[in-house]
Formats: sequence, structure tokens, C-alpha cells
Amino acid sequence: MSKEAETKTARERILQSAERLFIEKGYSNTSIRDVCKEANANIALINYYFNSKEDLYKELIKSKVDPIIKQIKTLSEDREIPSKEKFFRVFDIYAEFYEHNYNLPKLLAREIVTNSDISNWFHSNIVLKELRYIKKIFEDAQRDGVITDKYNSVLLMSFCLGAMMFILAGHTVTDRILKSEFSLKGTVKEQIEIIKDLILNGVMNK
Repeated sequence: MSKEAETKTARERILQSAERLFIEKGYSNTSIRDVCKEANANIALINYYFNSKEDLYKELIKSKVDPIIKQIKTLSEDREIPSKEKFFRVFDIYAEFYEHNYNLPKLLAREIVTNSDISNWFHSNIVLKELRYIKKIFEDAQRDGVITDKYNSVLLMSFCLGAMMFILAGHTVTDRILKSEFSLKGTVKEQIEIIKDLILNGVMNK
């Protein structure tokens, strides 16, 4: 194995181990020693690649979330795509993303509700960018009559994203504690399709 391949493997191994531990234990409850043990790497390697646990966490989050933010940004700025299609594509983008990052919502949800320095970084550098692009898509959909203008676009956006995050982030708790009676069935895409249908049509018989 070449030196470049060895380097890449060690770095990826650290990131993969950190991801598993951060999801399972949370940022504050995961130490660099935990990551070293999980990745079979020494502390010097982590310091070499990432400088600190904080930088390791930031690199991990950015590597995961940057692609979806880029997709949403491109979608929101595209003047050729009708607002209705943009609105529906937001759900499709999240469905595709979380299908390949099924455990990530649990980690992201924890940071959204945590008041800490790393959480503040997450909100300022990740969430804020994401929400600005999505807000534009919802505003355009309201303007063109795709969705109701009875409610503020931020409220509608928060409701839609919150529904997806709650279901996707809560599945592990549901499966572990509440067992099969409350377990959700189907793939991530199937679950988001149901969420989308409920959001657009409601739960009342008409």
C-alpha cells in the first residue's frame, strides 16, 4: 500500500469512527481517546489531521452536510425551474440524502437543541445557510400559490423540516424503547413521501 493510500485510510478511519461515536454518545460525551480506540489510531494522528476534537467534529459535519446545502442552493437560485417543482424537490433532496445518511438526523437534532459553543457554530455555519435557501423556495411557492399564504413562510418551513427531522431522528429511540408497536416501517424515501403527503393534504377526511 502506498503512503498516500495509508494516509487516506487512516484519515477516513478516524472520521468514520468519530461519526459512529458522536451519533451514539454525542459530542460532549465523546473524547479523543474514544475516537483513537475506535479507529485504532494514536492521538498524534488525530492532532495531525484535525488539530482538535472540535475541528474533527466540524470537518465531519461539513463533509456530510455541504453536499445537500450545495444542492438546495443550486435549486433555490435556478430561475428555469418552476416554484412548484422546486418545492417538491426539497423533499426529494432530503429523502435521497438521509437514505445514505440514515443515522445523521440523530446527531443533527442533538446539536439543534443544544446550547454550546459547538452548537452555536453549527447553527451559524450550517443551519443558517441551509434555512436561507429553503426559505426562498417556500416564499416563491407561496407567491405562486403552490402552498398557502395564510401562514408565515418560516412557520411552514419549520413545520415541514421539523416533521422530517422528528421522524428520522427519533426512529432509533422508537425502535429501542417503544418496540414494534410504534416502530416506523419502510425506507427513508417511503417515510418522507408519507410526510410530504400528510403535510400537503393534512390528516382530516375531506
